Amino acid sequence: MRTSSPDTETGSTFTQRKRRDQLVGCMIEAIADLGFARASIGEVARRAGVSKGVVTYHFAAKDDLIRAVIADVIASMEKFLTPRLLAADPARFPEQFIAAYISAWARYYQSHTKQVLALARIFIAFRDESGSPSPAFEARAGEVAAIEAVLRAGQDMGTFGSFNPHVMASVIKIAVEDLLTQFVSDPGLDIEGYAAQLTTLFERATGPDQRPAKGASHARET
Repeated sequence: MRTSSPDTETGSTFTQRKRRDQLVGCMIEAIADLGFARASIGEVARRAGVSKGVVTYHFAAKDDLIRAVIADVIASMEKFLTPRLLAADPARFPEQFIAAYISAWARYYQSHTKQVLALARIFIAFRDESGSPSPAFEARAGEVAAIEAVLRAGQDMGTFGSFNPHVMASVIKIAVEDLLTQFVSDPGLDIEGYAAQLTTLFERATGPDQRPAKGASHARET
């Protein structure tokens, strides 16, 4: 009977995890470089310098590897974005949230270009047995709700003006997603300048309501 010490088992688990991470990384690069259809198990094996059997040992089929890529990229988004958004302290300073949110996403796009490109191509091409996108993409609705909650809090505090917070949250999210589309189409895009323009636009749109200057109503009447 084969026996192994806890240290040996831990080492084996670590090695397997590193191999899985490598294969996921190779699939991300393959999709980003070649597109979804051409990112095959064989291409992943070639990039990893292993046989196809090694890949299928860890991931029985391409779909399994794709699901691992989705989970990996979404986890990296959360790890990158969460501390940056929390640092803006939106509960106390909701007026700082829009700039923090847009700039955090723009920086993620810049620093994780292949990940977001791969995820965008997966969203377009990958469907489950029912023909629907991966349920992991449903997190978008929760993100819009979180933006809406910050906007509502800002309105309650008087730092934001009068607008429909759900509509505004949805439009902010759409604009940030379109920034990704523009960046994918044109990698030379001035993404920081684009993000700055979006920030200015939405800060003006959500700013406190403007009160008429004294005498303005009287001037209109005369």
